[in-house]
Amino acid sequence: MAVLLLNASMQPLNVISHRRLIILLSKERVAFLDERSQLEAAEALSGRRLPQGVVVVRLLRTIQVPRRLLRPNRRNLLLRDDQTCQYCGYVGAAAELTVDHIVPMSRGGAGDRWDNLVVACKKCNWRKANHRPEEVGMHLRRKPGPLTQEYAHIIFLRYPELKAAYEALLTV
Repeated sequence: MAVLLLNASMQPLNVISHRRLIILLSKERVAFLDERSQLEAAEALSGRRLPQGVVVVRLLRTIQVPRRLLRPNRRNLLLRDDQTCQYCGYVGAAAELTVDHIVPMSRGGAGDRWDNLVVACKKCNWRKANHRPEEVGMHLRRKPGPLTQEYAHIIFLRYPELKAAYEALLTV
């Protein structure tokens, strides 16, 4: 299980490994949010094992977080397009979907730009092949653009169990 790291202002910053948690605890840079969590983690660490379940820790000092520019990789494209083929609307598992270049790279399309990459099902990607969509009678369901959501939202999309723990923390 991963560890949710919060800023001193309770803003989600990142998901860190248990190893990084141990380092931050030894340097006294983070604190647990309640005593029960602290006792459970201390007991687990004293027994040379990792804490079980969701762990949420808070930095003791506030840090300034620069605006993060997300890369148009497969994982972020699947998040942006809601795991939906942008040509036919098929919704499937990530393994059933491919990343398609709207303008093929062999015809001058950029391979690393948000506006040239979409998620497509295998059938549509094969049908389109090395053509532009309009050449084979295909149309995009929505215009592609960069993933503009707040970074914390992306963390919670990737780790739904951390989102539930964070929301429970805010309701207390």
